[in-house]
Amino acid sequence: MKISLITDEISADPETAIELGVEWGVCDFELRGFYTDRVPLLSEYQKQRLRDALDEYQARVIAVGPGLFKSTYPSKQAPRLPLGWMDRAAYTGWAEAQRLVHHHLYELLPASLDFANEFGAPLLVIFGFDRAGAPPGPPPEEVLNSLRLAAERAAAAGVQLVLENEDGFWADTGARTAQLVQAVDHPALAVNWDPGNAFFADDEPYPRGYRAVRGLMRHVHFKDARRGPDGALSYVAEGQAGWPDQIRALAADGYDGFISIETHLRPKVFAARAALERLRRLIASAEGNSRAENTTATSKRSEGT
Repeated sequence: MKISLITDEISADPETAIELGVEWGVCDFELRGFYTDRVPLLSEYQKQRLRDALDEYQARVIAVGPGLFKSTYPSKQAPRLPLGWMDRAAYTGWAEAQRLVHHHLYELLPASLDFANEFGAPLLVIFGFDRAGAPPGPPPEEVLNSLRLAAERAAAAGVQLVLENEDGFWADTGARTAQLVQAVDHPALAVNWDPGNAFFADDEPYPRGYRAVRGLMRHVHFKDARRGPDGALSYVAEGQAGWPDQIRALAADGYDGFISIETHLRPKVFAARAALERLRRLIASAEGNSRAENTTATSKRSEGT
């Protein structure tokens, strides 16, 4: 297992995030925000300053997160409501959702693939479209077709798409995320497993959620969550998403990809550093246990011969 940091979870200034990450012993980064802008929609000046920081600190980009398909997939037909002012508002929202899907597929996706290649990032984090309040279940065929088209274009560009599970989206729990990826059935589409987000979606991140996605994962996001006594959900430094068991399972399964730290907490630097230290402890413990179990199993086999 390898650790990476999402830059804007540390600082809106990527240079500061990269400097701090390298100081903490991490040289691999996931790019998302640049102050109020988001990749790939950066100016040439911003991209050059990113290159300068990466070169200066001998760091690299392993993933980019442009927010692709983090929008509603509209129904085939515009809604019709009985009152004129309501009908116009509903139509306007539907038309905007149509425009966003087209923009993401035919403008943001190509720009994101170009950006990933420009910065040498093998992974592009995407989402599975907001359900807009529709009940969870199998996604509409149009959603699958859009993701299949995205996967085909990613494959042509030599980039791996990783679909992040998110509460309220067609891909929310481990099981539904796995079902969506399996339905698209393209090698360029895999899973970015986020147990914290799964917890928000009322999933049991481990073992139930993980068992569903374990053979489909290519990337992991590290953040924790809890449900308070009043039932309210929140992201926290250490919560109820089952991370100790999750990391042990990843070690046992031989996961060798990246785990990106994404706290969603403030103060950012303090939270990111604390999360990094926690993740390192969990990995060290899990890998130590895994080595011990392998040694015991080898000894028992030897004794039996």
